[in-house]
Amino acid sequence: MEKKMTYVVALSKALEVVTDTEVAERLEALKATLEKRKASHKKAEGPTKVAVANAAIAEKIFEAMEAETAYGSSDIAGLIPEVEKFSTSKITAVMKPLIADGRVTATKVKGKVAYSLA
Repeated sequence: MEKKMTYVVALSKALEVVTDTEVAERLEALKATLEKRKASHKKAEGPTKVAVANAAIAEKIFEAMEAETAYGSSDIAGLIPEVEKFSTSKITAVMKPLIADGRVTATKVKGKVAYSLA
């Protein structure tokens, strides 16, 4: 499969054949700008600040949950003060790692999600 030609590659090839120094300087500046933009768009490694904060809140929720009790989103919002004003979708995002770890189960009851300890 042929490699896709990027603007940086195209500018490099153009610089090989350009003889005018002013044009070459402009092309070099454009190439540097494109390379800098590409470097700044690379994904950061590791968890984001939000993911770290959500994990800490999820641990607090897990510790506050009682066995054999089903919690709806509003019930979870009342467990600890940090999640009191969270929306249902934010609570779902916070609970997702606990579900993935298998420590909490999520079941639908009458169209609403109920969380309980596994």
